[in-house]
Amino acid sequence: MRLTFVVAPSLTWLAALAVAAPARAEAPALAFAVDSATSHVRIHLGRTGLMKFLGHEHHIEAPIAEGRILVVDDDPARSSVALRFEAARLAIVPGSEPAGDIPTVEERMRGPEVLEVARYPEVTFASTSVRTGAREGSRFHLVVVGTLTLHGRSFPVEVPLQLTREGDAIDVQGQLELKLRSVGIEPPSVAGVVKVADPFRLEFEVRAKAAAQP
Repeated sequence: MRLTFVVAPSLTWLAALAVAAPARAEAPALAFAVDSATSHVRIHLGRTGLMKFLGHEHHIEAPIAEGRILVVDDDPARSSVALRFEAARLAIVPGSEPAGDIPTVEERMRGPEVLEVARYPEVTFASTSVRTGAREGSRFHLVVVGTLTLHGRSFPVEVPLQLTREGDAIDVQGQLELKLRSVGIEPPSVAGVVKVADPFRLEFEVRAKAAAQP
């Protein structure tokens, strides 16, 4: 089964993050608002078990409902990221598995056995620090350290990212490996012989546009 994380309502905490971000006159932080129409999170779940050849991998995707990225061109380590997802909008990627199976898989994924979206309606990520790597013109290689809150639990993660500036827009791509049990989810199984693998891959594709500067 595949996971996808979702973002929900208020951005009060994002505004606070922006205010709290350090700023220097010579290198101001530029704010970018995430474009939810072109940004998403995708989760890739494998399979295991004695009869795993009878099952299939799950590819789940959800739009990033809200987000804000602060970029400091002259000092990328001072940049920051905050994202929010709505768990109820996680959905199987069309064409990634038999159409007849999708409703059942999505219902199980959103239900009490896995994500419990009624109890935990959103997933959030907020950076705490940024480590800089190579820079190639307008492309930055970064490692963003932050807190991922999922399924009612918060835990630290490190996400290698590639950020590209294109005028008044930026593109961000990155991925990390996690385990279902580490986020409090027991891998679901079918009859005990085909089971979703514990490790999964979470991928971010984010496009953001320049926001009104304070």
